Amino acid sequence: MEELIDQYTNADEDTRLTRQYITRMEFDTTMHALHGWLTPGARVTELGAATGRYSLTFAQMGCKVTAVELVPDQVRILREKAAESDIDIDIHQGSACEVPFIADNSQDLCVILGPLYHLQTEQARKQVMEEAMRILKPGGVMAVAYISRFFVAGLFAQHFPHLITPQILDQLQGEGLVSSPEAAQFFNVGYFATPNEMEQLVDTHGFAIERHIATDGFGRYLASGINHFSPDQYDAWLAYHLKSCDEPSLLGASNHGLVIARKSLDDGLPQNIN
Repeated sequence: MEELIDQYTNADEDTRLTRQYITRMEFDTTMHALHGWLTPGARVTELGAATGRYSLTFAQMGCKVTAVELVPDQVRILREKAAESDIDIDIHQGSACEVPFIADNSQDLCVILGPLYHLQTEQARKQVMEEAMRILKPGGVMAVAYISRFFVAGLFAQHFPHLITPQILDQLQGEGLVSSPEAAQFFNVGYFATPNEMEQLVDTHGFAIERHIATDGFGRYLASGINHFSPDQYDAWLAYHLKSCDEPSLLGASNHGLVIARKSLDDGLPQNIN
């Protein structure tokens, strides 16, 4: 836990999501996918809110937002940003695995866009799914992001060839972990999933999957081209990407994937899909 906090202390998450077109695509795609549920008055919890790039945007759209973040430094920055912009967000420092301060059956949307990158044990992943299920209203929606272990292997081949060893690749493929001291700390504290594993995790905990999208598509492999697009070219590429990001064959190749799933309605009434 201390290593994970160290990893994100002084990290600029807002800049990560905006400084390049290939990272902006992750944000734009996620917002596009969630837009139908981000209605004024909707109760939205973000678990793993970092410095608030998403939570602040949700609040600006009129949602009633609860933001939970593990790293104290990130919480401080989020509080400062909310105060500077006079935005009302209920902010908590804590783990995504345990949020007792959020009432049962109270949230319309639970967004989990970072914690699964680092929950290295099956028990921890189980806990965050159970908390999301608990806090969502009947018919509420969860959106959970993950990093593909197949993408990570490709990243090693392209940028970190010293990590291409049988031991490292076997552990990554079999466990989703990279414990080698030769790897950067981000990989040591990371958890990398497969698309099938994520679908099984969500399904096992009682959610009905509505969408599973490749948030980046294959854009990360084309970074040298995409990052030099003109604004019009980026808009055209994003429109193309949004039409193709549901393609199952892209899921493993994408850096990030996003599973959107719904908690069942206890009363059996038809679901209102946005």
